[in-house]
Amino acid sequence: MSVVCNCFGTTEEEIREAIKKGANTVEAVGEETSAGTGCGACQSRIQEIIDEETK
Repeated sequence: MSVVCNCFGTTEEEIREAIKKGANTVEAVGEETSAGTGCGACQSRIQEIIDEETK
């Protein structure tokens, strides 16, 4: 899988796993994986993944 968060090297797979465990907001994914908590550039992609996983 591809890296979504360059600041922390968080992969799309890690983000999807966090969502499956109940992280259903960008902030919750950040708490679980650190993704989106650095520069914030990946937050829109994290939201897209959340939307895909929670349809």
